[in-house]
Amino acid sequence: IFFTPPQLRDLTSQIYSQNSGIDGKIALKQVGDARTHNLQILHESYEPGADTGEDMLEHVASEGGVVVSGEIELTVGDRVAILKAGDAYLFSSQEPHRFRNVSDRTATVISACTPPYL
Repeated sequence: IFFTPPQLRDLTSQIYSQNSGIDGKIALKQVGDARTHNLQILHESYEPGADTGEDMLEHVASEGGVVVSGEIELTVGDRVAILKAGDAYLFSSQEPHRFRNVSDRTATVISACTPPYL
């Protein structure tokens, strides 16, 4: 039920193995067993220049999150926004999407996805 930072599951290697176009350091840490609860909650960290890649992500799910610190550029379909701390998003993950840190600071995002993606 409760998790300390060391108990979060590191999924970083999974995103890199599924998308060879990723640039920069992205770290993904999952709360608990997402498959058991049909809900994936992630603590995401994007270093400056990090990018999920020109090949947009697409998967069957709903996805939402809140930027905790820094800035992240989010592209969903043909819509693009730079989200800052306190800004949030929610969309169908079947729409092509991409996350990119265009700032000079690390961006931190807390997100949720159902059903789990990784």
